[in-house]
Amino acid sequence: MKRLFFILLAVTATLPVAAQGVRKTADEFNKMSRNDTSLVVLHGVVTRPRANDQRGVFYLKDETGEAYIYGLEDGRPGSNQSFVQMGVAPGDTLTISGRRTVYNGTTIEMAGGHLLRKADGPRHAEILENMKAPDKWPTFKGKDANAFSSWVTSRLKYPKDAKDAHVDGTVLVKFVVGTNGGIQEVEVEKGVFPSLDAEAVRVIKSSPKWKPGIKDGKPIRVTYHHPVIFVLPD
Repeated sequence: MKRLFFILLAVTATLPVAAQGVRKTADEFNKMSRNDTSLVVLHGVVTRPRANDQRGVFYLKDETGEAYIYGLEDGRPGSNQSFVQMGVAPGDTLTISGRRTVYNGTTIEMAGGHLLRKADGPRHAEILENMKAPDKWPTFKGKDANAFSSWVTSRLKYPKDAKDAHVDGTVLVKFVVGTNGGIQEVEVEKGVFPSLDAEAVRVIKSSPKWKPGIKDGKPIRVTYHHPVIFVLPD
């Protein structure tokens, strides 16, 4: 997806870092008016990064949903790192500032946003190293990990006890795609509530086989750290 957004970058770059914008959830961001170009701040967990990306194309996920981020600049005082130098990994928590745009009339995104704050997620160093490892990443049903995220979400069943207790949140699950493509070593890295944790593990364990990752022409084990978000139903 190649496009020019240098005009937006130029405008954003002239803003002082202190002018961070109005805090919004992912859902509020996605529902903003097409004519609303105000500066906003999003806060969430990095998911579904584009493989081998040099610009910063990923989703930022909070308790309300996901916002699509296309291109991330370093907006922290005294820092001017490239996206690769920032070392952003799935599971990291970011606070970013930018404007809502619509690409090609359909894709809602934040293009050319600025990183304000970053907190490394669990196993951050391991994930970054793992991201560099495969020559070919594992694929799920012929697609990348984005398809798996959607598959997991579609199969979650909200546990009654968690619903009755009004508990929601994000369960961080670690798993390995083995050399035969099977899901292995599924474990909760950061839990929320026993039944929510168990449901996240159940769904991930039920995954069909993937096509394994490849390094130097041979299948390899690839570790994933997958956030499973539970939002209380209406």
